[in-house]
Amino acid sequence: MSDRNPSRRTSDAGYTSRRAVLAGLGTLTVSGLASTTGRATVGVESMAEPVSSPENPFPDADEVESFVDDVMTQRVGTTTPGAAVAIVRRDGPILIKGYGDAAVDSGTPVRAPETAFRVGSVGKLVTWTAVMQGVERGVLDLDEDVNRYLDGSAITVPETDAEPVTLRHLGTHTAGFESAIDPDVVADPNGIEPLETVLADGKPRRVRPPGELVGYSNYGAALAGHIVAEVHDTTFEEYVQSEIFEPLDMSHSTFSQPVRDDYSGTLAVGHTRDGDDFQSAEPVYINMRPAGSMTATARDMAAFMCAHLGAGTVDDTRILQADTARVMYDHHHVRHPAVTNWRYGFHEYGNPDAGVIGHSGATVHFSSHLVLAPAADIGIFVNYNSNSGASPPPGDVIDELLVTYGLRSPSTDPSPTPQSGGRERAETVAGEYSLSSLPRRGPLQLIDVLEHVSVDPAANGRLRTTTLDGDPRQWIETDPYVYHEVDGNDVLAFEVTDGEVEAMHLASEPIGVYRPVPFHERQLVTGSALGVPLAGFGLSLAGWGGRRVRQQWNQYRTETDSVTERKHTE
Repeated sequence: MSDRNPSRRTSDAGYTSRRAVLAGLGTLTVSGLASTTGRATVGVESMAEPVSSPENPFPDADEVESFVDDVMTQRVGTTTPGAAVAIVRRDGPILIKGYGDAAVDSGTPVRAPETAFRVGSVGKLVTWTAVMQGVERGVLDLDEDVNRYLDGSAITVPETDAEPVTLRHLGTHTAGFESAIDPDVVADPNGIEPLETVLADGKPRRVRPPGELVGYSNYGAALAGHIVAEVHDTTFEEYVQSEIFEPLDMSHSTFSQPVRDDYSGTLAVGHTRDGDDFQSAEPVYINMRPAGSMTATARDMAAFMCAHLGAGTVDDTRILQADTARVMYDHHHVRHPAVTNWRYGFHEYGNPDAGVIGHSGATVHFSSHLVLAPAADIGIFVNYNSNSGASPPPGDVIDELLVTYGLRSPSTDPSPTPQSGGRERAETVAGEYSLSSLPRRGPLQLIDVLEHVSVDPAANGRLRTTTLDGDPRQWIETDPYVYHEVDGNDVLAFEVTDGEVEAMHLASEPIGVYRPVPFHERQLVTGSALGVPLAGFGLSLAGWGGRRVRQQWNQYRTETDSVTERKHTE
């Protein structure tokens, strides 16, 4: 499951396809409860300018619906065949609506109340909510060694460091597990195994002390879900059904794999891109179910958002006490004060001072994004039944809403720091960096190489960053070792001790921390040797039976051949 925090938007096909490779491998109105369905068409370019205020950003539900209709008209049929959108206040929905096709083969429309999509890693928020329920009941402790809860289980977290792994580490992705993108995705439902078996067989190495830095971990989220099940003597699926879904009347939500035959809703079909068109894809199944197998409707996700905006309560239903909810929304790991950091399960979205939190999700054929703006009492959820490499993600729709309705500032002109020594600091941080959430061993190590970021000094103390596919970006230093993106909203921050860079943090990448790459591992050296890892990578994909993943990888290879002709736009 992938997790992105788009502090900036790009329309570059090469960039988004590169991200989709990771996503594919990782498998991230008050009256709207009626069956409102928008059959969107393409071609609308202009949108009305809504009137709003920070105290009431969505004053007119009809206006919001019209705005969202225009936004989705530009995406349905081009970015995705179908979509579902939910916008809520604490006391209920502003808009719940479906767009386009749930399945292109049949032409079945998306009907938001009953058409269910895979939500990917957005479902982790349900897992972390379940953990907090255990904390509230006194059966779990965020700072206790997780092995305490695994007594009698086939799973044990190796005690390789002085400090144990805790639930706080799992909820902030700081357990120090070796990165693995695949949450055990299988193409055959007969390949679904008990969660305990999956976790015991797929146990990762511990490669760094817990609490040191963020390295996004599907295994860690799945382990947390298993712990919830263990302490309540049930299965994870049964627990969330009885303690979260049923109380919130999330009647079309499930983590079950495959979805049970008696499921009461209509399942949206995942799609792949075939030229300019979409085609239905064969389903895949996720073994690490607490990490991303959740299926839900926009209506159900609206109920979940309302409960969190209400500090654990919606209407007369409480799933968390207010004090417990506040603990969940507190900071639990700070990467760097200038960038986005982790609450419990949620990460900050956009400017860390804005108080907006969220999570994204992606499976092989679906993508989603959820954000909450508690100060404005607003929640937004967008889900697509595609995860096409050339398409902008659902977070782009959320960005348009946040900026248009005053919940997020547009791009600003950063003010350079008055402190001298900018050129020297730029030279200090120059180098190549690798993201902690990507594999460093085996055939998938190639993805880490492709994701390396090069940092070089530019004129007037600025920085220039590039990736293998180009992606040139300019940065202005606003504080020592803190840089703001030119013509964008992103922030780059470095940890430097005694003239040596220990880490680089990117606000738009809450899923990990960039570490300096030794010279012998840099792209300049390894680029000529990519052929062998590519061959191994292809063989490993064949072993997975991941046809769509191979398609996305081939799409990536094709698009990066001409990436130098493309530029990112804000």
